[in-house]
Amino acid sequence: MSFSEAFRVAWEAMASHKLRSLLTMLGIIIGVGAVVGLLAIGDGYSRWIDAEFERLGIGTFYVNPRVDSPDPDEPLQPRLTAADAAAIMAPGRAPAVEFVVVELSRSGVVSAGGERYLFGIKGVTPSYFAVGAQELGDGRWFDEAEERAAARVAVIGDTVAETLFGSIEGAVGRRISVNGVQLEVVGVSVTKQSQASGAVGRFGDPGEQVYLPYSTARSRLFRNEINARVDVSTMTVKARDLLNVDEAIRQVTMVLREEHRLTYQPNDFSITNPAQLASQFRAVTVGFSAFLGTIGGISLLVGGIGIMNIMLVSVTQRTREIGLRKAVGAKRRDILLQFLIEAVVLCLFGGLLGIGLGYLLSLAGTAVLANLSPDSGLRATVSLFSIVLATSIAAGVGLFFGLFPALRAARLDPIRALRNE
Repeated sequence: MSFSEAFRVAWEAMASHKLRSLLTMLGIIIGVGAVVGLLAIGDGYSRWIDAEFERLGIGTFYVNPRVDSPDPDEPLQPRLTAADAAAIMAPGRAPAVEFVVVELSRSGVVSAGGERYLFGIKGVTPSYFAVGAQELGDGRWFDEAEERAAARVAVIGDTVAETLFGSIEGAVGRRISVNGVQLEVVGVSVTKQSQASGAVGRFGDPGEQVYLPYSTARSRLFRNEINARVDVSTMTVKARDLLNVDEAIRQVTMVLREEHRLTYQPNDFSITNPAQLASQFRAVTVGFSAFLGTIGGISLLVGGIGIMNIMLVSVTQRTREIGLRKAVGAKRRDILLQFLIEAVVLCLFGGLLGIGLGYLLSLAGTAVLANLSPDSGLRATVSLFSIVLATSIAAGVGLFFGLFPALRAARLDPIRALRNE
């Protein structure tokens, strides 16, 4: 019997028992659908995590005033100042560093002559805008000269502009009050919130921030909220090259320990590398995807057992047919091939229906994730890999669980089979 003939016979056997075939394929359909759909959701989440960390800045890391020690009773106090940033940028101290951004973050009362609102206030050095996710919607950024002069200027987020002035247009050139200090709006930034930014200490919707020169924030707004040990909230350090981030971290650590006169003590500052956080998140998402795939695999196992059971029943019901085929010259391998192909066809057809179910699951997952995070762009996408994987598993299940019934059919004695009622 040729392969095409065996396939035709197997298909006719399936078509003659449509309901039984559908119920037999149900486990495979659910299993393949679970594998395809859940892997699509896991893959979409993983890509979103990568995109969010990329928005934090490629080749950057963050220094925060926090004692880097697991001992909760460590007597050392945090220390991080703008002078530390100057030391890092001193010639020869940290050659792997391109620039350092100093940031002093607080909240403040903002108004434009009318109602008052509470927004985030960030005093930053001008290079902040070179590594942030902000884009200029109108106006300009403040510059180094305004930083040195502690100028009364500000760049406001788009949400702040719309709240105070009704729209982004027309905000530039207007004056606002921040904690009672009058500032001129020189620019409006537009950006989407990075959902992962809180992991490294830069939290809040960027659209609800007021950005002003660090020197202005330090000397005019928050001079009573800082001390000699800590006068910055975060330092963002940009390495000269993506491959030199680890070397830049080593050099910055060395400079800060020298400046803080630390010998045996732990660091009185902490360094966070987004690349390491991204790797940790990827490991979590890989484990999550593996878990989801395992759930689908269990469904496929159950479906495979169901196929083997139905194929055994089919062999029993078609004993006389098998005996007749052998009596007219069919060989063992012909009977084996017939029943094996029937099992594989059941699994593959169920796999095709399962891929459709997985696609529907991915659409449902995208809708749910979009509701949870409307601005994240999080989408569950069915990949070619998951389709090939699910199809291969379905074919493998058919071969594995169809082999025993096929062997049983092939080994039937033709005389006993013909006598079977």
